[in-house]
Amino acid sequence: MKNIYKIGSFFLLSFVLFTYACEHEQGVGPPGGGLEPTFSSIQTNIFTLKCVNAGCHPGGGAPPSLPLQAGVAYNALVNVPSVFAIPRVDPANANNSALYLKVIGDNSVGSRMPLSRNALSSAETNAIRDWINNGAQNN
Repeated sequence: MKNIYKIGSFFLLSFVLFTYACEHEQGVGPPGGGLEPTFSSIQTNIFTLKCVNAGCHPGGGAPPSLPLQAGVAYNALVNVPSVFAIPRVDPANANNSALYLKVIGDNSVGSRMPLSRNALSSAETNAIRDWINNGAQNN
């Protein structure tokens, strides 16, 4: 009977720790670096990991005119018209930026991005929003 309690306690503790780790994993960048509302942080922690490495920008079914790899993403986004009659990124105005509206799932700009299980956490969407609202600087 004592062993059953030990096993049960072990599984319960494992489940709690796993659940906590999964909840807090989103929005965290690579080891030693956190997500910040700066272009370089967003490039490293979001665009490269969840958009480029997922095979979408460039590649996959994404428009070739929307590359998000390092070195070209900024110029493909900021003050560039989108197909939705608003800029991809309108500096100082996230609510008028197709990028931000896409990542929060606003239906006015089509499907939420990124597609599939790589959906962004609220910390990630907030970093994009804050970067845009702070002037969308290229740091």
